[in-house]
Amino acid sequence: MSKTIFVRTLSVLFLSGLTMPGLAQSPVDLPALVLERDQITVSGISSGAYMAVQFGTAHSSAVRGVAATAGGPYFCAGRDSWAGAAVSRVIARCMQGDPDYPVRPISAADLDTMTAATRAWSARGLIDDVAHLATQRIWLFHGYNDGIVKRPVGDALQAWYAAFVPAEQVFYKNELRAAHAQISASCPLEQGSSCNPCSTTGSNFINVCTDGPAPAPVYDAAGAALQFFYGPLTRTVGALSGQMLEYDQTPYVQRAGKPLTPIRASMADRGYVYVPAACAAGEPCRLHIAFHGCQQQAGRVGRAFVDHAGLNEWADGNRIVVLYPQAEATVAVPITPFNPQGCWDWWGYNDYAFDMTGRYATRDGLQIAAVWRMVERLAGGGEGRVQAGAPVLQARLIDRSATQAALAWTPVDGAQGYRVYRADAGGTPVLRATVEGYSWADGALMPQTRYRYEVRTIDAQGREGAAVVLELETAAAAPECDPYFSLAKDTVVDARGRPTSQVCP
Repeated sequence: MSKTIFVRTLSVLFLSGLTMPGLAQSPVDLPALVLERDQITVSGISSGAYMAVQFGTAHSSAVRGVAATAGGPYFCAGRDSWAGAAVSRVIARCMQGDPDYPVRPISAADLDTMTAATRAWSARGLIDDVAHLATQRIWLFHGYNDGIVKRPVGDALQAWYAAFVPAEQVFYKNELRAAHAQISASCPLEQGSSCNPCSTTGSNFINVCTDGPAPAPVYDAAGAALQFFYGPLTRTVGALSGQMLEYDQTPYVQRAGKPLTPIRASMADRGYVYVPAACAAGEPCRLHIAFHGCQQQAGRVGRAFVDHAGLNEWADGNRIVVLYPQAEATVAVPITPFNPQGCWDWWGYNDYAFDMTGRYATRDGLQIAAVWRMVERLAGGGEGRVQAGAPVLQARLIDRSATQAALAWTPVDGAQGYRVYRADAGGTPVLRATVEGYSWADGALMPQTRYRYEVRTIDAQGREGAAVVLELETAAAAPECDPYFSLAKDTVVDARGRPTSQVCP
């Protein structure tokens, strides 16, 4: 596809969804709250997943968890990101789902280049010390009907994290029949709903999936990720206690220390923040940052993403503030960047042609720096601690895939660590790990196989407490599936680029 056709295609997609009714008229200032500044977590879908990885890497000393749905490795765009000039090659390598852009696989050499750039930027102080990445929990998701960002890209993200994060701190779910979407348990499938069935691509890109064949429960991606980061949580059912505030993003967008009109950085004038009642009352809270995907900005979908991404119900009763910064669609080059689908900058559209450093992915990137200023404002009420020890160990199975299990437990007063044992097929429990944190991911499991886990505390003398027993059956492996999506046609296609309604079962 020529550059002219590509530009025309994206312009049509942009113009088809410029505005949405129902946006509030009077944004407020971000509140100054009491937060745990070193326990920030981030999540994102699609371009938001790339941004979550970038933000979590740039500020790894403060970020303790990253959830990425349909994303790829840090600095995937590589040298093709210089001023966003080679977006066609970026799509071919870092999305891989459009037949108009023949796939350029992410090779081992590409991954070496990405990790080398990460270490080099760390050494130069452009991002936080990469040693902090080893403290993060990483939750990854890819649906096998996703024809926009294909499975090999998600696999490459897992491989990139393997260079920095211990394997038992990375959970990767990839066996659901989901299309390219935020997977939510907070959006009922009914007429007028903001959500799609699991294997549908499009609309607001928010889908409802079950975790296995009927009558399996609705899959709760937000709950799985947040509990992997923070330990067992309680989900609010019914009315929420807090408020969704619409705030002014303008003060936080700057270039070289001077105010910059947000649209010049492809950001909206307004963003959203969910503040639980306890946080508004001054109690210590934690912060989660949620990055929407392309075509999910409020200027196109209104409050669909901020209300139905599935995060607020988990945040409400667990003292977690959720920040929803907003990108904006732009086409008026050179006055604004060329970003007609409202994507977050993960291929350099905010960098100048002479800026060959990949600035957009560092702490100095226009969007990353703007969101960090928002974090600093939110944390302006002081430092506090949320996590308190419990007298008795409570453990929970929070997620599973065909080859992994994710466990989480409460911190216990006086415990020096935790031991996890596993018994296969009714056998004798074998020690699998000694863990200092409050979650752990087991790997190399067999699909559709039952396992039994025991979690025990360890005291200062190395003595073990009573076991909490957990059992699960792993999921079935994903079937062979090769979906595609045409950016030009804005629809699911086959490998030859012909529109199709077929999806993998």
